Amino acid sequence: MEKPGITAIILAAGHSSRMGVFKPLLDLGGRPVITRIIETCRQAGIDEVIVVAGYRKEMIIPVIEGAGARAAVNDRYEEGMFSSVIAGMSAMEHGPQAFIVLPADIPLVRAATIRSLVSSFMEGKNRILAPSFRGRKGHPPLISAELQGAIMEFTGENGLKGALEKLESETVKVEVPDGNILFDIDNPADYGELKQRWERREIPSIPECEALMELMPGMDEHTRQHCRAVAEICCRIADCLNSAGAGIDREIVLAAALLHDLAKGKPGHAREAARIVREAGFHGIAEAIITHMDIEPGHGKDISAGEILFLADKLVSGDRPVSLADRFAQATTRYGDDPDALEAIGTRYNNARLIQERIEARAGRTIVEIC
Repeated sequence: MEKPGITAIILAAGHSSRMGVFKPLLDLGGRPVITRIIETCRQAGIDEVIVVAGYRKEMIIPVIEGAGARAAVNDRYEEGMFSSVIAGMSAMEHGPQAFIVLPADIPLVRAATIRSLVSSFMEGKNRILAPSFRGRKGHPPLISAELQGAIMEFTGENGLKGALEKLESETVKVEVPDGNILFDIDNPADYGELKQRWERREIPSIPECEALMELMPGMDEHTRQHCRAVAEICCRIADCLNSAGAGIDREIVLAAALLHDLAKGKPGHAREAARIVREAGFHGIAEAIITHMDIEPGHGKDISAGEILFLADKLVSGDRPVSLADRFAQATTRYGDDPDALEAIGTRYNNARLIQERIEARAGRTIVEIC
């Protein structure tokens, strides 16, 4: 398939009055916010990135150009954000098929979200695509270039929002597991949260886990209940270990448990689930997911998230807690006529038993007491 021509218009011309400092140049992981947004667009496969500058243009334009994007100056930025949208559309040079519009104060939208919008646009069903997180529309909209004239001629209220509302019949929501499409930075407290979200960006929140489960057509309610039961045991183990000073990242363990059977029923479902979460931008949990079926027990005091998930998954049958002995007795009965399967079951049982012993030794409690 021919690569679509998509332009990104990033709006960075405003005063940032509620923040008190110029938001596009705030530090985010050692680089300016505007640079991070440009990088996200590049990761999403967008070639033409236009950043609309206005207020403090002399400060931001060198940063824009240094990040490999093109600056468009809006000298009328005092008139509001819609004037920047018009300036950005007027600056498009390469005859794109469509464009996205993203305010610089919504900086954590994931590249996977933009790719989902582009993919839906290429299906050709609608001319406006709006990302949606669990039913709530967010940013950035993707708009067919065919509608550029209609938007530029709009003279009603509410700027781009008003123009898109007038074109509601052209719009379809695209569900994405990305809570950041709803997160903007308006004040110093938001900036503190922005930095926290940036540091944890590769670990999905619980709502993002639930959204991703909802998007997988093969993940039925029975499988979801199993994952939630495994997650509950994982959290009990992690909390107990942390009480003993283990330093387990509870968020990684919880998210990996909720999504470990994301591809249940598909060949090599652990690897497939890991691929899906990586594609969504959740690299921080992929390793634990990929090893939840087979893992070698570690050594020493440090216990990995993968070991916790591996054991917890073996301590749940359906959505009910069971002992290791009972769980593997069930598996042995089920595959009793398959020598290869029995060998694999035996290996997993031994590994689970060794991991259980490691956890009990580190926690100072038995697994029955923990769970």
